[in-house]
Amino acid sequence: MRLTAGKASPLRAIVLVALVLASTAATCLPAVPSATRQARLDPIVYTLRAPEPATHVAEVTAVVPTSGHASIEMMLPVWSPGYYEVENYAGNVHDLGAHTPDGTALQVQQPTGNRWRIETKSSPTVVLTYRITCDRGFVTANYVGEDLWTLNGAPSFMTLVEKAKRPHEVHLELPAGWSAMTSLDPAPDRIPNHWMAADFDELVDSPIAAGELLVHTFTVAGTPHYLVDMGQVGDFDGAAAARDLQRIVQQTYRFWADIPYKRYVFLNVFRRGGGGLDHKSSTMLTSSLDRTQTPEAYLGWLAFVSHEYFHAFNVKRLRPVELGPFDYENPPSTTSLWISEGLTSYFGELMVTRSGLGSPEHYLSALSGHIRQLQTSPGRLLQTLNQSSLDVWSGGGSGVGQDPETRISYYVKGPVVGFVLDARIQRLTDGRKGLGDVMRLAYQRYGGERGFTPEQFQETAEEVTGANLNTFFQRTLASTEELDYQEALDWFGLRFAAVTSDDPAAVWRLEVRPDATPEQRSHWEAQVAERNP
Repeated sequence: MRLTAGKASPLRAIVLVALVLASTAATCLPAVPSATRQARLDPIVYTLRAPEPATHVAEVTAVVPTSGHASIEMMLPVWSPGYYEVENYAGNVHDLGAHTPDGTALQVQQPTGNRWRIETKSSPTVVLTYRITCDRGFVTANYVGEDLWTLNGAPSFMTLVEKAKRPHEVHLELPAGWSAMTSLDPAPDRIPNHWMAADFDELVDSPIAAGELLVHTFTVAGTPHYLVDMGQVGDFDGAAAARDLQRIVQQTYRFWADIPYKRYVFLNVFRRGGGGLDHKSSTMLTSSLDRTQTPEAYLGWLAFVSHEYFHAFNVKRLRPVELGPFDYENPPSTTSLWISEGLTSYFGELMVTRSGLGSPEHYLSALSGHIRQLQTSPGRLLQTLNQSSLDVWSGGGSGVGQDPETRISYYVKGPVVGFVLDARIQRLTDGRKGLGDVMRLAYQRYGGERGFTPEQFQETAEEVTGANLNTFFQRTLASTEELDYQEALDWFGLRFAAVTSDDPAAVWRLEVRPDATPEQRSHWEAQVAERNP
């Protein structure tokens, strides 16, 4: 808008100035994102309690807006992002009922196994009540007991079948003396154990733990991190573990040059079993004292936690395009889990070494273990790395524990491919670049809402390297040809030790060559050297 000179009344001048300011503000300020506008939708409000925890049953009350519809449809997911297996969460739901706020009963139908349709009788809100069996000590499931509760969003909270990003509130009613931890933001009322999620994705992505929790806090880049120990903790030294995790987080921050969350919570549950599940701002870990009692076992535990933490960047933000937005009723398929999981293992183990917690020899041992498992699995000659990712939904165990006679896991071959790809990039760039540079450039381009295709990841690697990598990617990902280790061995000055015993651990064991050149030794030292924060 342009002002012209001439006579004008004071009122007209004021109006014109106001219009200019309004126009300027509209130009300078970004448009309000649709998600922000949609956040004004009325929330679904859940209250969860367990009056008889010894029965392993939780009771949920959900107050659901109807938006004036004659009926609404609710659903529970059939899978949890990060764990690639269909699970029957709806099978744990019992005694579902619905009524209006004044107590009028409403008809409920179940058209499919994980959906429920409720007649609203024109009520602006309906109240759902249901009970959940919570007797599984697993990272995607729910457990309610007299000493501990671990709650996950997918098996706990029904949501409306809609595309809108609706906020969700959660109230937890806890036994006296208990506390709860989650990465969810406190609700505006600041009442204890009352949280707000911006949408259902955030709710599913934010597990909750409650009990007599042992909380250890540390800070990296001005951001608080919490190690929360619970369950059969025994003599586990949580304070020392928090100091070690701080060093790993510092190394990971140095790697990515980013802290993309307001807080991060390690929910560390000591119980039978194993496994971890990654989230944007937290992780749920199943630990055991056996995995922490010896120095070697403890380093393995640190690598396990480092893997889950690295996922806050690689998969939760830098993700294959198929892994978001999430369809909780139709599991996605991708060929890129070797990146999301395999490279996370590769770099997660490196973070332990680069933090000074594990020695280079320990890292070589872990890498040797991956190679040994790959080279002694007949399935490597039958299934490609791409296919192992696509077939994950049919194999069970989310890529772990599949038959090595007929399949190969991306957890096994993925980190090995990371090793040989890293060496190739370093050799082609004379050590100026590495696989880490590829990850960082991909993170800048495809992190957040966008996601990457397999072709885009390869193109990013070729841009960093300045060379055509098509043959490499075809052989390692799309064929069952044996991997060629020679380039990596020559670059880093390594070799496979001669087998002098029947010990299986002696097979495919990497070691530094005694005759490695100074240049080769410098490459290896640069690979595993501690990085000062």
